[in-house]
Amino acid sequence: MLPTPQLLNQVANFIQGQGKSAYYCLFLLGKEAGLRVSEAVNFDLSLKKKSNLYLIHGKKHKKRAVFVDPSVISELKKNAWKPKQTNRFSFAHFLQKTKKVLGISASTELIPHTLRRCFATYQTNSGMSLPVLQRVLGHSSIRTTALYWKNSEDPKEKVIKDKWLAGKIPKEPTKPIENKPKELPKILEKENNWKIFFARQRNFLETRKIFLNIRWEINLFIENNPRNSQPEFLTAENKLLQAKVKQLEQAKKEQEQIIINLKNDKKGLEELNNSLNSLNKGLEKQIIQVQKEKDTLLKLLTADLKQQQTLTQLDNNKQDNNQELHQQLIAQIQVINKN
Repeated sequence: MLPTPQLLNQVANFIQGQGKSAYYCLFLLGKEAGLRVSEAVNFDLSLKKKSNLYLIHGKKHKKRAVFVDPSVISELKKNAWKPKQTNRFSFAHFLQKTKKVLGISASTELIPHTLRRCFATYQTNSGMSLPVLQRVLGHSSIRTTALYWKNSEDPKEKVIKDKWLAGKIPKEPTKPIENKPKELPKILEKENNWKIFFARQRNFLETRKIFLNIRWEINLFIENNPRNSQPEFLTAENKLLQAKVKQLEQAKKEQEQIIINLKNDKKGLEELNNSLNSLNKGLEKQIIQVQKEKDTLLKLLTADLKQQQTLTQLDNNKQDNNQELHQQLIAQIQVINKN
């Protein structure tokens, strides 16, 4: 049974609410454009021929132009549709999962091809002619389109449907099948049943006899060989095995202890590594601080040197001036003495 349009809208809203944009676009292309699932997976928005006509690569590499509603194109663009975002198998699995979640009855069909069937059926019910529907769906034979068209609810189109479907659907045989095998006589059936019964009874008695003989031999062996009286070589072997088992258990315990110690050592090494990393970070910070202080000290020293140089120059200039004054005074004294 095909799903109703209301149910298809409910499924579309559910897929959109789940955030599955690729599956939502495939659902719209199958429901609103009637594309096969392989055509919908490879649908490319860039292959636009005319207004709302898109080039489709169908079965056996056949090409056809398909009208896609502008609302569907806008939804595809909103969801950033690109070809080959998913595949037909994952889409089919998702539809089956959606069917279970929404609680759709088992009699209602919901697979990727259901969308194409619904498109063909509802377009037929709305009045689309069979040849037009054939070109839209991309069928090479109009009888294949008539298989979709047979779900139409219009009783007036029954004669046309039968005409197109003639030879496509095999007719049921009207005559009874000849050369039917004759029934066996009841007496022979009873005789065969009795033979089978006696054969089974004889086999049962033989198997029971063999079982009783084996059981008697086992009981006799247990009476002659009680459990406590074991041979000496068995007891010695048991002791050796027990000693080996103890050694293996001890070795296992030692290995477990070694593993625990290694884990603890690993934790200690990790902690030490973390502490060293923190120390390295602190040292790096200190080195950077010392470098900054060094740079500031160098700047101060260079400034002091410049000041000292200027002061020495000033002192030299003063000394030169003092010598000139001293020589002038000596010259004046000599002139006075002469006079």
